[in-house]
Amino acid sequence: MERLNLRVFAAAVLSATLAHAAPVTLRIATAAPDGTAWARVFRVMAREIETESKGEIKTKLYFGGIAGDELQSLDRLQRGQLDVILSGGMACIRLSPSMRVLRMLGLFQSRDEASYVLGRMRPIIDAEFAERGMRHVGSVGLGSDMVFSKRPITNFAELKKIRVWIWDLDETMRAELQAFGVSPVPMPLSDAARAFESGAIDAFLAVPTAALAFQWSAQARYLSDLRLGYLPGCMAMANAAFDQLSVEGRKAFVAATAKTQARLEQLGREQDEALLGGLLQKQGVTRTSVSPTFASEFFQAAHGARDQLAEKLVSRELLEKVTAWLADFRAANPRR
Repeated sequence: MERLNLRVFAAAVLSATLAHAAPVTLRIATAAPDGTAWARVFRVMAREIETESKGEIKTKLYFGGIAGDELQSLDRLQRGQLDVILSGGMACIRLSPSMRVLRMLGLFQSRDEASYVLGRMRPIIDAEFAERGMRHVGSVGLGSDMVFSKRPITNFAELKKIRVWIWDLDETMRAELQAFGVSPVPMPLSDAARAFESGAIDAFLAVPTAALAFQWSAQARYLSDLRLGYLPGCMAMANAAFDQLSVEGRKAFVAATAKTQARLEQLGREQDEALLGGLLQKQGVTRTSVSPTFASEFFQAAHGARDQLAEKLVSRELLEKVTAWLADFRAANPRR
């Protein structure tokens, strides 16, 4: 009887300890500016993590690169100074070099194509994150890179003459554009608008949602209807941060972030449709079409750049796999 009472007492003490344990606070960083649609989705995610974990998990969000740029945030994640990063692509590629294939010029022509390939690549991405001590929570397509410019770009020769801003962390796109014959001007996100205003650059290379979020679409007057690369976003979590959660806490976190991934995908589609369907034109941006000659020259040069850089950026084996997946997808989903 005494031994039984001791067991009951020990169980009661353990239950009380767990019930009063301090909640885990997840420090979450992103380059997305506060006040944007992205930020609103992330705030909903934070509330759901806290609610679904029944208070076990608290969150602290750092917007607008306040925790450093993407690579600085990644370094802090690896040092244990952050727990989760919501990456706009650059940290994703550092953790999973195979994701560079999404940045290949002229390879992807729709959000559906990129989403399909990201799904097929999930085991590869998971493994590459794990090799670096990180958990791949999920990836989402952010959109196609397009050129927002001061003057219309009507042919391939004009494209090669412009000074185009690219994100300074985007080493993959820099190498490709240089091989392509275009002059990239790498700068931080925070410097792009001033550079355009001062005349240091002629154009932004950005996905439409980023052009809206950072207000570059309010400066540019023209948008070339040409899709260069594709930008994947991702959520990365330090394994140590995930491991400290209880089983129920992990379930709550996974459920909330899965819903966030779906919301981000839907948000991206809706914003692309709205922006390219007329909203940019209402803001004063003229969308210029691409002639068959321009398109042919672009795709020929893009193919040459991929051949030249394939082994430096991704393995030829992966590129061949992705090309085959795209062929299968396009055969099953002919564009109307």
